[in-house]
Amino acid sequence: MNAHRRVAACGAAAFGLTALGLGLVVGLAASAGAVEVPAFIAHRAVYDLTLDRVAAKSAVQAAQGRIVYEFSGNSCDGWVMSLRQVVQITTENGGMTVSDTLATSWEDAEGRAFRFANQNLIDRKLRDVSEGRAERSADGNVVVRTSKPAEGQAELGSGMVFPTEHMRRLVEAARKGETILSVKVFDGTESGRKVYDTMGVVGRTITPDTIAALEPAMQRPELKDTRRWPVTVSYFEAGSDEQTPIYTLTFELFENGVSRDLTLDYGDFRLRGQMTSLDILPPTPCR
Repeated sequence: MNAHRRVAACGAAAFGLTALGLGLVVGLAASAGAVEVPAFIAHRAVYDLTLDRVAAKSAVQAAQGRIVYEFSGNSCDGWVMSLRQVVQITTENGGMTVSDTLATSWEDAEGRAFRFANQNLIDRKLRDVSEGRAERSADGNVVVRTSKPAEGQAELGSGMVFPTEHMRRLVEAARKGETILSVKVFDGTESGRKVYDTMGVVGRTITPDTIAALEPAMQRPELKDTRRWPVTVSYFEAGSDEQTPIYTLTFELFENGVSRDLTLDYGDFRLRGQMTSLDILPPTPCR
């Protein structure tokens, strides 16, 4: 798969997870001894992308772009995520390609239903699209019904989570001091039937007293007393023995759901995302 196709295929998936899907779950019933999951904040974040590294074998010579991510919702009506990622790639022969990815999703607070709509344009021409709805039955089995690229239905099996639940588990692991989280994730990308094996690695807690040294966009009162963790999530083909990930996403995750210092590693090249603006959105009341 060439560079712009990999950016398109992986970009929405990555940000479906983190805040970048910085899925937020509040009001969950806690079992005895469970670690409380904090209430994340609704927000809109903008990240400027630059080329961070290029492997010797890569045809990519230059790259730049932007991500606009928005997260909102509540524990009654579910969580809504929207993402737009535009990346301009210049190859070794001087060719230039623009990949424009738009992803929107809704997930109910209990992880039982997930709606998704994704599209990718290459040089303004529609290349990929997926729309549909996935539902989890009482026995945990997930069935997805797609309307695009074609109408259809497929059973994905059990043991997988949607993006919000994935993020909830990452936050729980971080708060407990756990360092590894392995889980299958479905986010509706590609054909609308793609399932990933993921490996998440959570680093040591970064204390709030370091916030003053961060970029201007992070100088917000909502962040000044908030812990954060370095997180790396690698995505693999589900069920494959391949040890090399399709792509890897690294970021700093704040306890309230904001992410900064993004790295999107596609193997032969890597993009770095620097937050340039952060808007805290008003909470959505339950209806």
